[in-house]
Formats: sequence, C-alpha cells, structure tokens
Amino acid sequence: MATDYSHLLAEYPEKICQDQFYRICRISKRKATWLLENGYIPCEDTGKKTHRFKIRITDVIEYLIRLEDSPESLLTPPAIFSSGIKYRPKPKIVEPIDSDKFMKMLKKRWSSSPDTLTVDDAVKLTGYCKTTVAECIAKKKLFGVWYYNKYLIPKDYLIEYMATKAYRITQKSNKHMSLIRKFQEEQLQA
Repeated sequence: MATDYSHLLAEYPEKICQDQFYRICRISKRKATWLLENGYIPCEDTGKKTHRFKIRITDVIEYLIRLEDSPESLLTPPAIFSSGIKYRPKPKIVEPIDSDKFMKMLKKRWSSSPDTLTVDDAVKLTGYCKTTVAECIAKKKLFGVWYYNKYLIPKDYLIEYMATKAYRITQKSNKHMSLIRKFQEEQLQA
C-alpha cells in the first residue's frame, strides 16, 4: 500500500527550496543537489548560491511515490554520496584452497630474500606497514625475536603467516591480494 503524502500539501507551500526537499525526503544535501541537477525531480534552477532550486511540492510527492513503487528506476551511482572517496568496487578474492602450495610459491618467489628478515624486509615483501607487522609480532600472531633494538622474523614464519587460513588476516594488503591472485592464476594454468 502506497504512503499517503497529502499532509505535505498542507504543511508546505506550492514551491519549496532544496533545504526543505532534502528534509522531506530524508536524504543528504549532496544527494538532493545531485538529484535536482540531474533531472530526477523537475525544478527551476535560479543559479543563486542560496535558494538555488525551486521545486513544486507535487513533484516531490510524485518522486516519493515513484521511489516506493519502483526504486530501481531511480538508482544513483553507488557510494557517491557517502564520502569524498570515489567508488571503487573491491575485487572479490577467494582464499587459496591449498595453503601448502601457496607456501611453496612464496618460498620460491622470496628465495633471494634472507632467511631472517627485519620488519622493513617484511614490509617490502608483504605490503603491510611497519606498525601492522610489529603489532602482529606483539600479539604473537607472527613469530619475531627482539634483537639489538629491532625485531627479526624468520622468513618461513612470515610465509606461514601469509599462507595459512588459521591466522585470518581480514584486511589484506594490496600486495598480499596480488600474491593470492598470481597463485590462483598459476593454479588455473597448471
């Protein structure tokens, strides 16, 4: 059953401004401006900085009814009103199924690196920041030894940390995700 918007006719004048429009529709100012500028709601653009748009209340009611009846016809680009960051969908990544094979790939790829790594070395190999690597060592998720005012990490432990699902790295670095993708591509080709 459609919502009755007749009370808006009694509450508001025949023409309203953008400020009233976004409050009625319960949307952000940014989204209201975008909807008006892109013709989703008919309006008169005065070009002024304040009270730029004049919108008929009947057009607002018509928009709200259309939004209820067929919201897919009024879709806006995803995430353009959430923050200053442009929307970039993150690629879905499937964990490597065989962690032993992934570990072998990392050992082969990192064979030229020393067997004992500093935090800086681990950062270069994994793409995680120094703070993250140090926190993982402090929380005993990653094995590291404090030696002469720096942590030393055995390369095999770092490889195990990167490859094993047991460690559950929820927010992977771009480099880590790239390594997983390369592993998956190699598995498809094999």
